[in-house]
Amino acid sequence: MKINKKLLFFPALAVGVIALVTAIKMKPQLPVKPAGDRARIVETIPLELRASAPLAIGFGKVEPKVEWKAIAEVSGRVVYRNPMLQKGQVLQAGTEVIRIDPLDYELKLVQAQADFKSAQTSLAKLSQEEANLKQTLKIEKNRLAIANKELERKQNLRKKGLTSQSDVDQQTQSALSQRKIVLDIENQIGLMPDEKRVAQALVKVNGSKVEEAQRSLEKTIITLPYDLRIAEVDIEQDQVVNQQQTMIVAHGINTMEVEAQLSIHDMHTLASSLGEFERDTSGIPKPDTSFINARIELNSGNVTATWPAKVSRISETVDPNQATAGVILEITQDYRDLNPASAPPLVNGMFVRAYIEGQANPNWVIPERALHGNKVYLLNDLNQLDIRPVEVLYRRDNQVIIDGDFEQGEKLILNDLLPAIEGMQLKEATAEEPNV
Repeated sequence: MKINKKLLFFPALAVGVIALVTAIKMKPQLPVKPAGDRARIVETIPLELRASAPLAIGFGKVEPKVEWKAIAEVSGRVVYRNPMLQKGQVLQAGTEVIRIDPLDYELKLVQAQADFKSAQTSLAKLSQEEANLKQTLKIEKNRLAIANKELERKQNLRKKGLTSQSDVDQQTQSALSQRKIVLDIENQIGLMPDEKRVAQALVKVNGSKVEEAQRSLEKTIITLPYDLRIAEVDIEQDQVVNQQQTMIVAHGINTMEVEAQLSIHDMHTLASSLGEFERDTSGIPKPDTSFINARIELNSGNVTATWPAKVSRISETVDPNQATAGVILEITQDYRDLNPASAPPLVNGMFVRAYIEGQANPNWVIPERALHGNKVYLLNDLNQLDIRPVEVLYRRDNQVIIDGDFEQGEKLILNDLLPAIEGMQLKEATAEEPNV
């Protein structure tokens, strides 16, 4: 009997299905590992407001605050030159350094004094003449009164026929002559005030000439007004000097200046730390620089010296080559107490470094490694990542001073998280559990 092969498909399919189900059920189960804690471990520090001040560093050259020039105000031959008048010498105030031949100016002084005495004598003579004229006027007025009375008497006698008309005419002529004398004296006295004013003006003019001659004579002696270090000498013994000729250039030694060059950014940061500026009556800002601390430092080989400084003012221009602004510092030194063995004196042209520290204000201070561009990472109360934007104010001593919306005691994350996803789960590192 012949069997149909198509009928064998269904029993074979049923056997296959039964074998597959049996194999699945008899397969051993794989071990299952429970899911672990996927929170990243981070290192944190609390955010705190701390007093901090910006520090700017600049460089500049030392220059004397006082530069004194001996400019000849008179001309003549140099008859004395101080032997200590040499470049680099330090001379005390009041030291005579140059003397110009005074002979011509002594003669001018004597002539001016003589003219002054003559003018004084003329004025005194006028005063005496005025006094004499006033006395003479009194006498002549009395004579005029007597002549008028005698004329009146003779006129009465002529009316009575007791005297002749010629006597009356003669007395009339005498009275008129006396009146003319009185008028002449009164006119002379009236002119006296003008003559005295002219004489007084002449006295003042000649007195001014005496003072001018005296000043010119004093200008023949050149003395130092302060303790100075001689920088340049352009005069010699027996040399003739002309007016307005520069003979000596000297520098003050007690106060020196340094124009420290700072970037515009550093200048703005320092100014911002001072807050609002006070202004004068015209509205010009007058910043209070007493809160700014400054010092200069000299480094030369194994020599390091530091001097305290004071911010005096800001330079009037910006350096065209470096695009920096100048801050002028003042340094005071007592030259008499200097000890070159411990610190060299500040001299003109010395190249130094300047440290300028602004006013300290409460700010958020974080480590450099906690800053990620313009953002910081914070750990919130739910142990989640909070990414916060910040504004960098300045940097100092590997610390970053920032400004942003923070609260005291918030937890700042020091780690660099890759990737950093807002709201990701975090965990603080402990002593037993190092961060990863």
